[in-house]
Amino acid sequence: MMANLISIINDNHGTLKRAIDDYIPLLTQARQANDILPAAVQLHEVLGQIEAIAKAARTDIKAAIVSRMLEDGEFQVDAGPYTASIRKGATRAVVMDEKALRETAPELFKPQPDKVDTRLLGQALKVRPELAGAQLVEGEPTITIKGKTK
Repeated sequence: MMANLISIINDNHGTLKRAIDDYIPLLTQARQANDILPAAVQLHEVLGQIEAIAKAARTDIKAAIVSRMLEDGEFQVDAGPYTASIRKGATRAVVMDEKALRETAPELFKPQPDKVDTRLLGQALKVRPELAGAQLVEGEPTITIKGKTK
């Protein structure tokens, strides 16, 4: 399992390093730019890639650490400023056969209250803006960033 853990670390490092290598020249470019917006947009997108890569890497490495600790029978590992401890997974109820459960224990089911269909409400307010009890509200401005096809 040692080889598996190190290969996961190395594979994730390569992917993360490539993304950071894309980030560094953009940072330099932004610091020197007369028009900061194009550089800031590019930095925003590269940071999004780094975030996604780092999150996936953490997930992969965490799973490998848990696997290794269970394999080695270690329930706690001292890791310098950190301590990793194995803990039991959360217990949760899973419905395997809703019909059978409903017949056996109908008291476990509760009626759902009415909910407003906000999509339909939005359409109605476009036609009837004076609809009592509701109004269209515009959210804060945001941006959409899409990659260009090369």
